[in-house]
Amino acid sequence: MSRKIKIFCGPNTYDFKSLYFEESNEYLVGIDSGLEYLFTLDKKIDLAVGDFDSIKKESIEIINKKCKQVINLDINKNMTDLAYALDYIYNNMGYDEIEVYGGIAGRIDHFLANLNLISKYDFSMRDNHHYIYMLSKGKHNIKNFKKYISFFALEDVYELTLKGFKFDLDSYYLSTNDSLCVSNEGSGLVDFNKGKLLVIMSDDKK
Repeated sequence: MSRKIKIFCGPNTYDFKSLYFEESNEYLVGIDSGLEYLFTLDKKIDLAVGDFDSIKKESIEIINKKCKQVINLDINKNMTDLAYALDYIYNNMGYDEIEVYGGIAGRIDHFLANLNLISKYDFSMRDNHHYIYMLSKGKHNIKNFKKYISFFALEDVYELTLKGFKFDLDSYYLSTNDSLCVSNEGSGLVDFNKGKLLVIMSDDKK
């Protein structure tokens, strides 16, 4: 059976209950304050990772009771809690898909670090207003379920073609410092023959 890794991160600014749906093949991971979302579930958490510097004191006592495995990290380290968790999962587990919940709001330096991690580990990120993931070369039919859709080059993208969107493109070279593809709308076909493309679906916060 395929395994889907679901990683829950802080900051605690998104509506957990509207995003999470239980699946039989899920493997639940809590990163620091993201554990507090998972504590509301009446089930065991597969893995907890973090230095736990942003979690409530009363929650620390629950970790060993509800988590099957706990990885305690030193607060003085050279990688983020999420980066460590992704590296651990990548090197030690079999999986078909990784979904990260949260990790978008909060400190902008952490958010930018998370975007860089997408290029290495190929996972999706989401909160109530954003859905972010990466595309590799080829043809992709994209269903946009937010108001806006933007495309950025994680690596230079060659022969980028967009069809069916509000703003289409034909065989365009999208470099890593090009912002042409911000705030497009609609759904359609994405096609390119080289590079890595970051897709960000978003809507306005209310």
